[in-house]
Amino acid sequence: MIKMHNNGVCVWTNVCIGLALLFFTTVDADPTKAFNNPLNGRAVDLFLLVDENNSYMSVMQLGLVKTALQNIANELNPVGSTPSFGVFFYGATSTVNTVVPHPTTTASVFKAKLDLKQYSMMQANPSTLMTALDNVNSACQSGCRPSVPRVTVVFSSVLDLKAQAAIRRLEAGHGMTVIIVGIGSYAGTPILNQLASHPVQHYAIPIGNLFELNVVAAHISSIISDVPRFLETNINAPLIITSMLSGIYYTVQLNTQEYTTTKDVLVMLTTNCPSCSVYGSLSEPNPISANTVANQDRHNFYAAGGFPNSQYYFHIPKGTGRIYLSVLGNGMASANILAYVINLPNMMQVSAADVDSSSLSETIG
Repeated sequence: MIKMHNNGVCVWTNVCIGLALLFFTTVDADPTKAFNNPLNGRAVDLFLLVDENNSYMSVMQLGLVKTALQNIANELNPVGSTPSFGVFFYGATSTVNTVVPHPTTTASVFKAKLDLKQYSMMQANPSTLMTALDNVNSACQSGCRPSVPRVTVVFSSVLDLKAQAAIRRLEAGHGMTVIIVGIGSYAGTPILNQLASHPVQHYAIPIGNLFELNVVAAHISSIISDVPRFLETNINAPLIITSMLSGIYYTVQLNTQEYTTTKDVLVMLTTNCPSCSVYGSLSEPNPISANTVANQDRHNFYAAGGFPNSQYYFHIPKGTGRIYLSVLGNGMASANILAYVINLPNMMQVSAADVDSSSLSETIG
């Protein structure tokens, strides 16, 4: 119990010093946790959206949020990395406040911009999450890089389901992964699951309060750095890995939303690494042997020059938005990965329950 004088002043020096350090000291990040997937190139286009509605955001809580945001930026900017940051505050002022303009490329510049952010008093007709997402759309349209993972993280205590359509548009149009951090009792799990990108068990994060946010900031940055890059489904443009390391997983994601709205599809993955294990999942953003069974339905063929290639098929049920694919490296000097989506005729539309292990493709979960 904290002892108090009659005037209510805290007399436990350690408590007071601890609170001061929490607000004014940035925790040293551990950059070794970030960017385990070589295909990410130690890069990410990251947008951080903060709801600063005065009904639950005080001056003290703003300090907590700023500390957490800075810790995330530090984690994502180890030596040799090329992050690109943007930070937007909404919910208090009538227009969205661009605190850190995208693209800001270093954690030090990020800090300099973020330090200037002061507490905003509530204005009439405050900006909304939908408006902030529109700002992300515009910023990504002009500043997002090709072949780099794109991530938006929303921090809010009062989430609005009206933002769902805007989030789905970001996913479809920009290949964006949207992580929702719901704070407190008003950001219940059901609405988190409806707003966050799939799989929601990874991208919907409920926390009790803003003190907790600083505890989980390193976890959030780790999730961000592990979001796989998108692989274009262009049969004439394979992904080329110039130096494949043995025992390392090379992970990509495919946006299947445009194909699976009304039909099941097959995703065909081809690689010139016949001895590489291949994993596919709808529920694990980074499928590996610990969480996913390798696809055993390999079909070999010989490409030009007689070099062996392997082909794998995955059955994707309609309504699916994304599939995550991993190839386990075996030390090849150069390897190619090619993905292609094949629409199934109506007569071949089947549910996941109807597909057994002896079929041409594997239905994955």
